[in-house]
Amino acid sequence: MLTGLIVAGEEASDGSCLRAELPIAGQTVLEHQGRLLVEAGAARIMIVAERLTPLLTQASARLRRDGISVELVRQVDDVAQRVRPEEKLLLLADGVVTDLSAAERLLAGAAPSILVLPDAAETRGWELIDASARWAGLLLADGELVRRTARMLGEWELQSTLLRNAIQSGAERVPVQGIAILARVEDGGAAQLVEQAISRGATRRPTGLVDRYVFDPLARLLAPKAMGAMVDPGLLRTGSAALLMLAALLLVGGWRWPALILALLSGPLDTLGRHLGALSLRLRRDRERSRQLRLAAAGAAQLALGWNLREFGWGSVAMAAATLGFMTALLEHQRWIGKPTPRPLWLAETDLLIWLLLPFGLAGWWTAGLAVQTLAAFGSLIAVQRLTRRQS
Repeated sequence: MLTGLIVAGEEASDGSCLRAELPIAGQTVLEHQGRLLVEAGAARIMIVAERLTPLLTQASARLRRDGISVELVRQVDDVAQRVRPEEKLLLLADGVVTDLSAAERLLAGAAPSILVLPDAAETRGWELIDASARWAGLLLADGELVRRTARMLGEWELQSTLLRNAIQSGAERVPVQGIAILARVEDGGAAQLVEQAISRGATRRPTGLVDRYVFDPLARLLAPKAMGAMVDPGLLRTGSAALLMLAALLLVGGWRWPALILALLSGPLDTLGRHLGALSLRLRRDRERSRQLRLAAAGAAQLALGWNLREFGWGSVAMAAATLGFMTALLEHQRWIGKPTPRPLWLAETDLLIWLLLPFGLAGWWTAGLAVQTLAAFGSLIAVQRLTRRQS
């Protein structure tokens, strides 16, 4: 079992709040640290804070609301009592922000191990551990080392004392090479710089042509304001699915254009939610749940479109069902057989099918647009099967 350990006690250099409370990527530093540790495999997060401020309590509550096990402790002895000797603990130092690769590098080795930087002019802000190296703020220890440290602490501070004990125990030193983001967030200015670095490095693969060339630039433009307002990415993605469900209801009621407009708007809303989710390290299970919810809503809207167009013949219902079947087969093929590498952007996906309907709707050829959707879904399924066969 892996436990994440976060120390939250130092004040920001301007004295405005604690370092852990500084805003970054639409959340606090503490929340970013907690989500990173969970993404690395931590089953629970222990936050050591002698002073439980309202902001720390609220941040912890938001993590719990997302299904993360969070324990707030005020005394080092409480940490020692809650860990087992064989348990692994990954400590993230106060105010340190990094990416998943840093945690994975430590976890690839045995405990104890520490992440280190070379002693140089640009690393002078990091804690010096010997004549040639400085600590980069991450430490992997076992429960026995933590319990031994707690017994000897007295007036000593947990973070530095645990580091010294790890070094004396012969901790492996893991260099920071290959880690894209590593910074100490000590004030609001540093938080903004790190947020910009996270935004540049956030990986979110575009799902298709429309997403790549229309929605993604818009999401990157709106993301800073959304992060400043601490908008929940999950709400955006749920809202996107809700728009598609409302579109389905409108189609059943005979309202084609209002339904199409809502479906068109659902795309950028979902992309902005996915972009913010990548920036704020939302849990994989939450991202997958949001994706499944939108796919289900899109399927309902597709069937409602076929029902709406039945005045031109019941073949419209058959085409809508066939489109849904082809898209389901496409997704299942990519899930079980594999995705083509690289994945062509022209392959059918939810937003591309929605936008394909727009020109036909403008011309009044709704049934033709539905037929083109069916052909696009079928052609994409055949293309993926051939592409993955060549790679195997």
